Amino acid sequence: MIEVAAANSNVMRLRRLLRRRDARESEGCIVVEATQGIAEALRAQRVESIFVRGGNRPTDESIEALLGPVDPGIPIYVLDQKTFDGVATTVTPQAAMAVVSWRAAAIDDIAFDRGPAIVLDGVADPGNVGTIVRIADAAGACAVFAGPGTVDVTASKVVRSAAGSLLRVPVVTSLSAAAAVVALRVRSVRCVGTVAHGATAYDEFDWSMPVALVMGNEAHGIDDAIAEMLDAEVRIDMAPGAESLNVATACAVLAFEIRRRTKGSGA
Repeated sequence: MIEVAAANSNVMRLRRLLRRRDARESEGCIVVEATQGIAEALRAQRVESIFVRGGNRPTDESIEALLGPVDPGIPIYVLDQKTFDGVATTVTPQAAMAVVSWRAAAIDDIAFDRGPAIVLDGVADPGNVGTIVRIADAAGACAVFAGPGTVDVTASKVVRSAAGSLLRVPVVTSLSAAAAVVALRVRSVRCVGTVAHGATAYDEFDWSMPVALVMGNEAHGIDDAIAEMLDAEVRIDMAPGAESLNVATACAVLAFEIRRRTKGSGA
C-alpha cells in the first residue's frame, strides 16, 4: 500500500521513534535509515512500515528496485523532500527509512556454546558500539551485552554502524557490565578482559571453554571494580611505539581469534 503522507500521525511516530529511546523501547522497534539495512529487515520479515522520499510518485516497481521485494501488506508512506529530510537524522539521507521490530534479548535466551559473548563496559561512541555488534555477527558471537553505562544500541548512529547485524545478534540491555559479569560467571562463562602489558598474549590463551570478552570504555578501559571480577586478562602485542587499539578493533582481533580456534567445533 503506497500512501502520500503529510504531517500525519505516522510521520509523528517516526520522528518520535528516531529521537526518543523510551519510545523505541516501549513500542519494540528501531528505525533503519539505510536502504541496504531495510532490504535485510524485509528479508527477515521485521519491517512494520516504510517511508520514502517523494519526487515522482513511486510505483511498486520502483520500490522493489530500491529495496527488493516488499510484502504488499507493509504500508509505504511517501513524504515530500522537506519533511523527509527534516525527520531523518543524517545530513544526506538515503531515499528510504523503515520502522523495524526489535527487542532486547534476555540472558536466559542465549546459548553460550555458540561463540563468545561480548560485554561492553561504558563504551560511549555509537560508531564503536555498532561496529562491535557487526563484529559479533561476523565472528559468530552468541550475544552482546550493552546495558546501562554504554550507549543505547537502538540509537540511529548505532543502527547505521551495525549495518543490519542488530537484527541477527542477541543484545542484552537490561544488565550493567558488572551484573553481566556476575550472571555470566554463574553460568560457567569465563570473563576475559584486555590489558596493555603483562597477562597472557591473546594468541597463547586457552579459548576452548565458553568465554565472554569484556571491552572497556574508549578513554578509561575496564572499570577497576569490574577488572577485579574477571577470570583472566589477555594482551594484544603491538609494534614498538604503537598506541593502544581502538576498542572495536581490539574486539575484532579477539573475536576472530576465538573463531579461528573454535570453528572446527561448530562455533
